[in-house]
Amino acid sequence: MTTPVATTAAAPGTTGRIEAAVERVAAALTEEPQQHGPGRPAAPAAALGGAAGVALLLTELARRDPGRLPAAHGRLTVAAKALTNTASVGLHHGPAAVLVAVQAAARLGGHYPRLRHTLTAHVATEQLARLAAQPAGPGVDWSSYDAIAGASGTGRVLLTAVTDGDAEERATAEPALRATLAHLVALSRPVRVGGRQVPGWWVPGHRQLTAADRARFPRGDINLGTAHGIAGPLALLARSAELDVTVDGQLAAVRRIGGWLAARADHDASGPYWQPRLPLDEEIARACGGPTSSAAPVATAAAAWCYGSVSIAGALLRAARVTGEEAWHRLALDSAHAVLARPGTLDHLKGPTVCHGEAGFLQSLWRLGRQAEDPVLLDHCARLADRLAAAFDQEAVYGYRHLAPAHRDRGWQPGRPPSAEDNPGILEGAAGVAAALLSVLPGPGSSDHEQDEPVWDRVLLLS
Repeated sequence: MTTPVATTAAAPGTTGRIEAAVERVAAALTEEPQQHGPGRPAAPAAALGGAAGVALLLTELARRDPGRLPAAHGRLTVAAKALTNTASVGLHHGPAAVLVAVQAAARLGGHYPRLRHTLTAHVATEQLARLAAQPAGPGVDWSSYDAIAGASGTGRVLLTAVTDGDAEERATAEPALRATLAHLVALSRPVRVGGRQVPGWWVPGHRQLTAADRARFPRGDINLGTAHGIAGPLALLARSAELDVTVDGQLAAVRRIGGWLAARADHDASGPYWQPRLPLDEEIARACGGPTSSAAPVATAAAAWCYGSVSIAGALLRAARVTGEEAWHRLALDSAHAVLARPGTLDHLKGPTVCHGEAGFLQSLWRLGRQAEDPVLLDHCARLADRLAAAFDQEAVYGYRHLAPAHRDRGWQPGRPPSAEDNPGILEGAAGVAAALLSVLPGPGSSDHEQDEPVWDRVLLLS
């Protein structure tokens, strides 16, 4: 099933500014791909935060200008040579990250068959081993399922190998992909904790990643977000179903997760939204229909790709399409429009980049608008892209800087850069900003709408 093609794009008056920002980022990344600030190490090459991510951006540009392919090939060569004795850490570091970029480049002419076969076999073997080594429950850790370091992210690259690869790639990737889907189906089933049924992706207190989270969630939490929560697995399960790759119980799992997310939507004066994480006791109280604790401030959870309502809505909308649940479709769109109506949405984004910032919000909103063919969402994307293009930082190595964690609580406004870090990559760097800006520009204009679709946001589980 292809994504519906909507016609709204950046207005002619803004297109030039957006194109100029993209070109300046691409030039900086092409000329000095490993440049970094004083005292900071160069970005890892075999990662979407380094050369592999730069190659992914250059490949997106090559869909419009084939003359970009040699530069993309150069960055892929750097990334592939850095793979010696490197394991994948989810989708964003190691062989899986390089494979993502290679798969994108292969769409433009069937390149790299030997490298694709080698990397696909490696990633599939890694995935099967990690699934087999999952500790006994109840309860899991993020790497069991999430989009960044877990099974859903690497599952997405395996899905591409099955749907876009040649016969050898499909045969190699399919067992690992099916094992991944079966694992996520099992994860969707509730487990018993203290005599209560709770979602199977509950992360106990002792498996929380940081000391701060262990203190904040002593009995664990249930994560709703896309980066580290259940919206990521839902997106993969639903997208696989759209592409007719399914395992036993998959649609039931989509219904289970989608129904749970729909029931966990909160509402304010602007409309529905989702909290990023629910403490275990809060989830139990909600499931029992009892009183719940006061909600976190809405704006902090409203927009960013990693935990925001718009990316959650994208997963729910995709689930609605494969199940026919019209109420989920309405809820997804209502939540996106609520984000736009809610005061202060942009004020709580953490810089210009993808994971926590404006580029991730832009791409999530654009992809949702494309899926729903919603001109209001797409018009807002054009305005947001113009704002982001205007925030190009002349002092930054690559044109946009990643807002460091220690400074995220200070907010961010274009033209007033706080302490930040130069980063070339997709999640936290300039390549991701440029890739998101590309989305609102007119496409290559080929007769093949599928070829016109960007593929880089597969790494965000948005497509």
